[in-house]
Amino acid sequence: MITYTIDGIHHHTQIDEKILVLRHPRYIQPDKIIRPYNSTQSEGKYLLGEVIRHNHWNDIYYHHSLLTRKSTFILTDQRCLLSEYDDVLNQWKVEWSHVYQDIEKIPSIMDNGICIIFTAYMDPNAGISKFFKNRRKKTRMVTLSTPEETQLLLHEFRKRYHYINEYRGFS
Repeated sequence: MITYTIDGIHHHTQIDEKILVLRHPRYIQPDKIIRPYNSTQSEGKYLLGEVIRHNHWNDIYYHHSLLTRKSTFILTDQRCLLSEYDDVLNQWKVEWSHVYQDIEKIPSIMDNGICIIFTAYMDPNAGISKFFKNRRKKTRMVTLSTPEETQLLLHEFRKRYHYINEYRGFS
């Protein structure tokens, strides 16, 4: 009798089916205050986790905007980045990433997106250029689908940019 019970428990604990996750885990902000579940923040934190898994960054999620089904623009506490989903490798990869200190001025609205001007020591696509210390100006365009999304992203970017510059001013 006991063996049948143990066999039954053993059988039910070894189910090979995967558990279907209905939603992403709750995003708990850096202040550690638990707030009501927000699916947008949870999705953004999940996307950032997928991106930084391969980059070994310690960034904290701040805001994101889905540009297409396979690309997203993410703001963290240290950088802004554009990531795209690679169907071949089945993972998110970083198309470009820039820390806030390299951004020259607050991004501006152009067409239906924002234009970011930054200076950088190296071009991420040319490995040898990192040894040459010439700073170059580059421009990145982030195109969004609606003007409301563009305004929201610009507002969040400005808040983050001002916070970083104030923090840099006190150190």
